[in-house]
Formats: sequence, structure tokens, C-alpha cells
Amino acid sequence: MRRIFTLILIISCVFGAHAQNNADVPKDYNVNIKIPSSWIDKLRNFNYTNNDSTLLHQFESFLAPDTLVNPHAQHVDPSYGRVLDPMFVNLDSGTGNELISLLGWDVTSPYLCVFKEKQGSWYLIYMEEIDTFYGSPTLAVANCFSKNKPFYLRRVYDHGSGIYIDGFSFYKLINGKVYRCLDLVNEAHIYGWGLYMNQAITMSFEFSGDSSDELLVNYNYNFFPGAIKKGNCSWCINDNVPLIKGDASAYYKWDDKQLVYKLDIPSYQNDVDDLTAAKISCFGAFGNDTLFVSAFNGQIQEVLKTGTKEQKKILNRYLKLVKKNGKAVAEEMQVTNEVNGTTFYRPKE
Repeated sequence: MRRIFTLILIISCVFGAHAQNNADVPKDYNVNIKIPSSWIDKLRNFNYTNNDSTLLHQFESFLAPDTLVNPHAQHVDPSYGRVLDPMFVNLDSGTGNELISLLGWDVTSPYLCVFKEKQGSWYLIYMEEIDTFYGSPTLAVANCFSKNKPFYLRRVYDHGSGIYIDGFSFYKLINGKVYRCLDLVNEAHIYGWGLYMNQAITMSFEFSGDSSDELLVNYNYNFFPGAIKKGNCSWCINDNVPLIKGDASAYYKWDDKQLVYKLDIPSYQNDVDDLTAAKISCFGAFGNDTLFVSAFNGQIQEVLKTGTKEQKKILNRYLKLVKKNGKAVAEEMQVTNEVNGTTFYRPKE
């Protein structure tokens, strides 16, 4: 089912860890549904015209009694929101190509589908609904040093007024089964929401071009005060006073035993300037002040020594609040109303 993002979900995200990493155990979306070869041939010769509606209806019939989510079924434009982008590629160095595609009736909630030919017949072997909300879906394959080529897409985890987090999910087809082998936070920001510490994070990555199966991931991060100054509105931020700011990289190397890309931290790295697993976890853990203080302790101590007078004052106040309460809030939020399952909040008076 398509995930419905409400303010109540956003609040639960704010005050709980929402990091995406290999510690999370994603649901198994592997299936085994026989698909007519004639339909596969139509996709192989797809000419990117409006006949995608017919192809989607046909695909839906193969899933019966299940259906594809279609939030725009009653839309006045019958072609609104459809997505079908087939890609034939050899994902596991077998004798033939597999078929991967994002398809569905709603461009913001497509399905990642993987098809494989086995003994002359085609099967749908993986089907996962992906939420992309603010942007069109993307699906790509990396030509890295591996017979099992990783494919990846961008997905949205949460969004709302002053809050947004998305990420990339990476997959491999190994011995006929699809494994989700890495999740990386891509963009994550939160402004306001009663938090003392706000943040803005962006990420970029590239696969290694040499004889190793790994990714180089770079994070640009900025943690700064929210509405902590007198006269600030509830959604005001003070990003002109960065408290912890940096730009650093890390490697994720393929692990043949666990079938995941694992964070590789060289022994010569230092906790102050370089990334750690704990720091990366902070990027998706809005409002987890104890995790932040622990993960960035080295940089926090550096700012307390060399920062401006204002930075030191704000940071010291923040640390005292976290030590006393286990969290630091600029203002408490309260429930004001609930309509059709959506809960509304405002600052507590």
C-alpha cells in the first residue's frame, strides 16, 4: 500500500532514530510469478508511446487477485501519473539479460520489478513499492567490478513542512534472488519542529572504477540551532551560526558473506575529522540528541575550544539540556486537532 505521510508520522520521526542503514532488516519482496513471454517481448520492443496503459493492465492481470495501487484512477487525464521504463541488462553474468523496471499507475509510488528467465520461461522475482514523492523515480545500474551488477534507486522516507529525508537503496541479483544490500541517506533536513538542534545534510556517491567492488560516499553536513533566540518564530532557524559543520567521505565495500556493502573505516582515521558509523547514523536520526553528542564529541570539544563566543554559548547550553533531560528542545509541541487520521500540532503555550 502507498505510504501516507501525516504529521503524526513526522513527529514520530523527529523524536526517534530514523537512520537508514544495514542494521535495518527490510521486508523480503522476492516473489515467483510466471509472466507470459509475449508480454516480455512487448517490453523488449517498447517504443515509448502511450500504449503503456495496455501493458500495465496486462501486467496487473498477471498479479490477480492483487492489483497495482492507483491513486489517480479517477483523474480527468487518463494518462496522468503512469510510469513504465523497462531496462534489459545482465545483472548476474548469466547466459541472458534480466529485465528491471519501475512501473505503475502513480509516478510518485511506482513498483520496482525484477524479471528473470528460467528454463525458457519468464518470472517476476521481485516487486517492491517505492515512494518518490517530490521527484520522478530513477533506476540505474552500476558498471562496477562485480559479476553481480548493483542497481539502485532514490526513495523518499519522510516529508512535510520543514522536514525532508530521502535516500538511495542498492540491490543485487545473486543466485536468482534479489538482495537489498545498502541504504544511504541522501538528503535530510529539519527546520523547527521544536528542536534545539536542526540540520541539513546532502550526499553524493560514486562506484569505484578499478578492481574493487566499492562505493565512495561523500557527506556535506551542517548542524545549527533552531528557534532558540528570543522573538524567533516556531519555524525559524539560525543556520548562520553553524555548530557542527563538515564535509567528509567514507567507503562501503562489498561483503561476500553477508551480501551487503559494509562501511569500511581505516584504522588511521580520527574521530574528529573523519566519518564514523555513529556520525552517519545521525544524518537520519532527527532529534536523537544523545546519539549526536556521542557521535560528534570530538568536533563538539573542538568548537568549545576554538569556536566563536556565540557558538560556545549556544553549544554549552545545548549540552546542559541533553545531559539533564536526554534531549534538547526549543519549545514543546502539543496536539491541537485530529481530522481523518491526521494529527495537527502547534507549540505548547
